[in-house]
Amino acid sequence: MQSGTLRDLPFDLEKIEWPTWLLLVAVYGSWLTITLNWSAIPGWLLWLPAGYTIALHSSLQHEIIHGHPTRNAKLNLALGWPPLTLWLPIELYRQNHMLHHDSELTDPDRDPESFYLKPEKWLALPGWQQRLLLFNNSFLGRMLIGPWLVVGGSWRDETLRLLRGDYRHAGILLRHALAVAALCWWLTSVCGMPLYLYLLAFVWSGTSMMLMRSFLEHRYDPDESRRTVLVDGCPLTRLLFLNNNYHWVHHHFPGLPWYRIPAVVKAQRLEVLESNGHYSFPGYWSIAWRFLLKPWTHPAYPS
Repeated sequence: MQSGTLRDLPFDLEKIEWPTWLLLVAVYGSWLTITLNWSAIPGWLLWLPAGYTIALHSSLQHEIIHGHPTRNAKLNLALGWPPLTLWLPIELYRQNHMLHHDSELTDPDRDPESFYLKPEKWLALPGWQQRLLLFNNSFLGRMLIGPWLVVGGSWRDETLRLLRGDYRHAGILLRHALAVAALCWWLTSVCGMPLYLYLLAFVWSGTSMMLMRSFLEHRYDPDESRRTVLVDGCPLTRLLFLNNNYHWVHHHFPGLPWYRIPAVVKAQRLEVLESNGHYSFPGYWSIAWRFLLKPWTHPAYPS
């Protein structure tokens, strides 16, 4: 999306982005500490710090994709390279996310991050799949089955691509597989952690937290400027999502570092809400309360 008409706040990308560097150290340090000491953490509690660390790392990868914390793209990519989620290669994430920013938001034929389906595809689905997708559009459904649907859909697409003889992503997948093998060696040989525990406590919970942010961040509206949400959240969620909960601002100023976004919201809140049709929520608790079991939108694309 092109930059909006709002006045941008000045920022200098030449400066060292200390908040992002410090956060990188904190996230990788936390992940190493948790994986090395997982057996000392009660099982019922492990998922919370583990999932939060994975989701925060994903938010850092998003920041890296947008050109932070340095102006060197290769260095940035190396900083976010470790595949802590196991399933998401950062190179594919970068490709799809850049397409997302350049697309007509929410259109399932153009936006790779759209949760909508074309009406004809929706009608062709068997009833059980329609009910599954309707449940996935509730808050509880997105937390429980959303990770499985997202991961399954992503790897189904990559498998079909290879079966069709399209090997453009083969190098990315090979590099990702080698990185995952190294990570699994660390978990099993050094930390003594069963892989199933990492999948449940780290990957599932972390992906669920990631999907909490994207749950309703884009809706269909005839006016494209009204398709992106503004969620205030609490300090924990603002840190977890690196202020990407103020998603409208991010789409209009995608180069703005995460720690500068709140200043834009504070200075221009009324203008932002006027521009996005007041599509906003005070926090994720209010979203969960309103849409816990109720789909927030229909999966079929209305346009």
